[in-house]
Amino acid sequence: MDEQVRTGVASVDAVIESIEGLVERPLAEHTAVFTAAQERLRRALDADPVSEDG
Repeated sequence: MDEQVRTGVASVDAVIESIEGLVERPLAEHTAVFTAAQERLRRALDADPVSEDG
C-alpha cells in the first residue's frame, strides 16, 4: 500500500502510523500492536472532540 491514509485527527492518525509500521516489525509483535491500536482508537472515539481541538 503506497498511499498513506490520514484522517486529520491526530490521535487516530498516530494509530494508523503504528499499524503501517508493522511492515518493519517481527510477526510476533503484531498482536500487541493491534491490541494497543484497538484500545487507542476506542479512547479516541470516546474523547470529547472539543477538548482535543484545544
